[in-house]
Amino acid sequence: MADQLARAEPTPCYHCGEPVPDGVSLVVEIDGEPRPMCCPGCRAVAGLISGSGLDAFYRRRTAYSERPVEEDGDFAAHYRVYDDPEVAAGFSTTDDNGQVSARLLLGGITCAACTWLIEQSLSRVPGVLDASVHLQQSRLDVRLDPTVLPLSELFARVESLGYRPQPFRASTQREQSATEYRADLRRLGVAGFGMMQVGMFAVALHAGDLQGIEEQYRGLLRGFSLLVSSFVVYYAAGTFFRTAWRHLRQGALVMDLPVALAIGLAWLASAWATVSGTGQVYFDSVVMFTFFLLLGRFLEARVRQRYAVTWFDAEAALPDAVTVRRDGQWQTQPRRQLQPGDRILVKPGQTVPADARVLGGAGAVREDTFNGEHLPRHVRSGDAVYAGTVNVESALEAEVLVDFAHSRLAALQHSVEMGRSGKPRLARLADRIAAWFVAGVLLVTSATALAWLQIDPAQALWVSLSVLVISCPCALALATPAALTAAAGALRGSGVIVRGENALEALSRCTHLVFDKTGTLTAGQLSLDRVHPLADIAENELLAIAAALQQWSNHPISRAFAGVERTLDCDSVDQVVGAGLDGVRGGQHYRMGSAAFCRDLCPALPQPPDDALYWVALCSDERPLAWFGFGDHTRAEAPAVVAAAERAGIHTGLLSGDSSPRGPQLATELGMAVIGTGLQPREKLEKVREMQAGGAVVAMVGDGLNDAPVLGAADASFAVAGATDLARAQADFVLAADLGGVTRTWRKARACRRIILQNFAWALGYNLCAIPLAAAGLVPPWAAAIGMSLSSLLVVTNSLRLNRRETAH
Repeated sequence: MADQLARAEPTPCYHCGEPVPDGVSLVVEIDGEPRPMCCPGCRAVAGLISGSGLDAFYRRRTAYSERPVEEDGDFAAHYRVYDDPEVAAGFSTTDDNGQVSARLLLGGITCAACTWLIEQSLSRVPGVLDASVHLQQSRLDVRLDPTVLPLSELFARVESLGYRPQPFRASTQREQSATEYRADLRRLGVAGFGMMQVGMFAVALHAGDLQGIEEQYRGLLRGFSLLVSSFVVYYAAGTFFRTAWRHLRQGALVMDLPVALAIGLAWLASAWATVSGTGQVYFDSVVMFTFFLLLGRFLEARVRQRYAVTWFDAEAALPDAVTVRRDGQWQTQPRRQLQPGDRILVKPGQTVPADARVLGGAGAVREDTFNGEHLPRHVRSGDAVYAGTVNVESALEAEVLVDFAHSRLAALQHSVEMGRSGKPRLARLADRIAAWFVAGVLLVTSATALAWLQIDPAQALWVSLSVLVISCPCALALATPAALTAAAGALRGSGVIVRGENALEALSRCTHLVFDKTGTLTAGQLSLDRVHPLADIAENELLAIAAALQQWSNHPISRAFAGVERTLDCDSVDQVVGAGLDGVRGGQHYRMGSAAFCRDLCPALPQPPDDALYWVALCSDERPLAWFGFGDHTRAEAPAVVAAAERAGIHTGLLSGDSSPRGPQLATELGMAVIGTGLQPREKLEKVREMQAGGAVVAMVGDGLNDAPVLGAADASFAVAGATDLARAQADFVLAADLGGVTRTWRKARACRRIILQNFAWALGYNLCAIPLAAAGLVPPWAAAIGMSLSSLLVVTNSLRLNRRETAH
């Protein structure tokens, strides 16, 4: 009987807990299992949660969720799940003032005009404090007041603009990128196939016009052309119409508007000519125009994705698991579960997982993440260590001070975002210019139509269409991107990966070229430059003794002896943290390390030679043996790069986090100014901002994580070969080979600027001459289409001159 009652009990909805009505079969797959839903509302919300990768919400909840209220016209209803704090925590953070910073992935974003539309629209929404769209990542970073604008309303606002918002995640971004790639490829394929078919019909029609053709066959060819071109216009060219309409609803004029009008009117006029059996048809021009525009955008998007460096999440550099003391024992647990006050163990070679204070042990941490210095900092009880640095010597016990969101590494990441958000955008300026141009074209076309309605109403449509087609700003739209793309292609062939093509324009106006030191002007690795003997012992024997000691160390200095043949061995070696190495060989006591450490064993040790090398002593219990001088070699091509920039009138300077005397010395050797040394990342950023405020156009060259904020803030930026992921992600140019790529890039940038000005002059001159001729009825639509195409072709051909690669000098 109990079994029968159990079977009669209705199944609860997995989302809200309400009984699932008889006959309702709605399911959503959550955690790999089909879950029953009681209504379409619950299914929509649950599907949204699951589709966004937030299945953990259902595992963590302590009670059923409320059943969604289905309200007609309430777009935010589908997004109210994101108002739940647990769900929102997956893609947003809340500061001490209650303001929420969220990161959204946007579907359907295609060009700089989209970024402008979204940013401008959201800036007028009450509660939005800041909104920034990253075109390359299809990402919206927004800061808002949730008491004025809930997250669900934000999602709804973005959706109302015609885009598809969802929480930003790397995996979701890859899936969306693949989906959009397939959609773009399908549209391009349809346009290409349609162009071939309609082109064949057009050849037959043109031949018929010259040689004669029966009317029934003419009508048949036109009819087939109408069918094929209709599908091309609806499916492939639909993106132009949607973009134009989306911006018109917001009161913005963009390049896609005259493109959509030209395609639409040419198709309508050709369709009318086909149905009425009069006039000319331009189906071949319509599909060809569509194909080449789609091809250009497809290639632009693919190049942008191909050479994009994945945005770097600073937290990803930290270990997933940490050793924590729990109940008197050391246990392994996920890093994300760390809390301030936890006691952690950081072994040699491990990355410090959190900002902490050393409680036990002594060692050294490599902090080039923050300051660019290759020599580690010695730490002992009471000293602070920071998340993202590496423990290179003995084990450390430390107490966690703050969570990741308040760590020094998170602050560095925030500085990176600040630097990038302040970068000028050439595309935004181009859109503003285009809006005025488009408005002018539409006014001229309208005036022409009104005038011809009075002169010859039968010709009004065709003359207006000629004006619209011949003035279509394709050449103007291609003037800048065609040159930038050609220059970028040439640079990629010469070893420079171009990530920010718009930065070429800024680089062409560069007045100051600023370099980091360690890893940029230098190789970034310590090498043994000099051996200064203090005893009558052969140099190779001194090297053998030093190598026998250093093989027991993982200090950066030990790598300088990797190429030394080890002909000797020490019986036992002790590593004294922060001092050096102590060993015994053949009954004799040896030490290698700092002067104070070695003088405890050998008081007769003299002072090191007086130069800028980093000196390490070697002695025995009987006598001093040698000083070893270590340095970081200057890149061979650095002097030529600096000299070329100075000859071109570009001021060069050093901006380094290294506080050693080597920085100013290197700047003197290369003939550049010292802007600052021993600087933290934020201080570097402030120095560049000060220069920009004084009118300087700054190009920055760097390599490290500590350079990322200033690379993002500079007008143009370079990351050298071997740079960190974050530096590469923020730089506009990545040097795949040598530092000479900097010289090749700014020379190409100056040539690109000249080509762009020539393209603008031709595009504007062509329109000023062609539009009056078309408005006077002297240019038929087919000739207007040819003129427009030739104008664009001339701009592209002129830009292709930049494809000539410049070899290294």
